[in-house]
Amino acid sequence: MSRLCFRRALAAPLVLALAACAGGGDSNNPGHAYDLGIDAPAARTPSLELRDVRALQPFDGVAMYYRLAYQDGAEVAAFAHARWAAPPAELVRRQLARATRPGSPRCALEVVVQEFSQVFEAKDGSSALLELVARLDAPGGHSETRVLRVAEPDAGSNAAQGAKAMRRAVARAVAELAGWIDGVAACRG
Repeated sequence: MSRLCFRRALAAPLVLALAACAGGGDSNNPGHAYDLGIDAPAARTPSLELRDVRALQPFDGVAMYYRLAYQDGAEVAAFAHARWAAPPAELVRRQLARATRPGSPRCALEVVVQEFSQVFEAKDGSSALLELVARLDAPGGHSETRVLRVAEPDAGSNAAQGAKAMRRAVARAVAELAGWIDGVAACRG
């Protein structure tokens, strides 16, 4: 084997090892994935058909977004090494499904998630912000719409703490929706 071939043979593994150490972005370090936990919300809704739960862009993917409101609240950025385990609409849908009592549904619910982010009011303090629009269709063509805005304080200074706060924000939103739906006599069976 010539010296040149020998050097190339030794260099190839070194180049591959260095490339692996340099990293290729998220593929080499996917970070952490968060969801809203395995516990059902404390609030319970009457039996309900969940027609559609969707999110507006950019909240329709798995990126975890934050806003630095103390600099520019209109700028939305994604955490580099943290993501949701599923899109926010799916996370909200799961919690609504867990909160729904069994039985024959009389009403149907549609939800649009408009905001699902961690908002930093200061460098070391934030809140989880959830905004959604819910439409409830009851028998007899009766339809109602609610807009909910839930800001859960004490969301900390990182994605993990923000995910815990978002779990609390979604639980509060589910409780508000449950109270609203339970107040519609046509939905109670």
